Amino acid sequence: MTISTKARDGDDDRSASERKDRPAPTLASIADRVGVSVNTVSRALRAPNTVRVELRKRINVAMEELNYVPNRLAGGLSGTRTDIVGVVVTSLYYSEFASIIDTLQSSLLEHDLQVMLANTRYNPDQEMKLVRSILSWRPAAVAIIGIDHPPKVVELLKSSGIPIIEMWDTSGPVIDTAIGFDHQAVGAAQARHLIDRGYRKLAFVGSLRENDRRARKRLFGLETEAVKAGIAPVVTCTEPIGGSPDLGEKLALDLLQTHPGIDAIVCNSDVVAFGVMRGLRKLGKRVPEDIGVMAFGDNEAAACITPPLTTIRPDRERIGRLTADAIVARINGGEPQTTIVDWKLVARQSTQRDTVEPTDAG
Repeated sequence: MTISTKARDGDDDRSASERKDRPAPTLASIADRVGVSVNTVSRALRAPNTVRVELRKRINVAMEELNYVPNRLAGGLSGTRTDIVGVVVTSLYYSEFASIIDTLQSSLLEHDLQVMLANTRYNPDQEMKLVRSILSWRPAAVAIIGIDHPPKVVELLKSSGIPIIEMWDTSGPVIDTAIGFDHQAVGAAQARHLIDRGYRKLAFVGSLRENDRRARKRLFGLETEAVKAGIAPVVTCTEPIGGSPDLGEKLALDLLQTHPGIDAIVCNSDVVAFGVMRGLRKLGKRVPEDIGVMAFGDNEAAACITPPLTTIRPDRERIGRLTADAIVARINGGEPQTTIVDWKLVARQSTQRDTVEPTDAG
């Protein structure tokens, strides 16, 4: 497995000690902004019903503007950091990130660090609330899935003064440290794989929620590579809901009703592909002879279905271990870095039109 690592340059690249020098907003700064006493601000946080509604709104606006996060630690602990590492994922559906979390937690326990897990469900408002809540516990670091976050979340994480490790994606600007891979490159590789095997009319099928930027990057890579190859534009058939086999079957039926000439389908996840293949069987379509099917994730069942599914295998365990290593290094004063982890295109029978035995392709 090849891993390339590069140090990041720029104004946001600060050592741990430099980040701690940045002044954090306090109750006093909120009080100054609103023009009230510190005690009034404190009451608005501890007993909001004792402060009139209009004033509470002004205090909340000031907290938002100054990126103030309440401190849940009591008294003498208020200036300390805990042994908690906040871990924010976008989904726990079909355990997409389970291996990352499991490996990350096991590795952090070796350093007496505990995981506090939060699931945003791809909801930007939920992401904002969960990040703010985690930061209120004064964690030692935060690890979060993806590099595309609401602007206010980015502001909060940047102003926290702690190491922030973004996982799973490296294709764009990052807050601090990132460990993952380029999703657009994955989409391009999926297109090349299908084109090399004689498929010419490609479709992208599956769950495509508004805030799932990584799936959109893979789609963009697929579309761009199709244009380069001079084949028909990629047809998309998606819904903004969680992926499942039932969704895959429904979308496959819808797709071929409106675009009967499609000869290859790229699914945003393996579980969607399972349903797509079920739908194709109902339509009497042969996989891979009539339609090739390809996906992303390498679910444990991908090699067990008939025909076995061609898919992309991210190295989840390695991302988890490297994230834990990066957290410990940053806590100890190490510099921010972006680490790119390889993924594998696993070529199986679902895209193999000839009689060659399926193989794993890196």
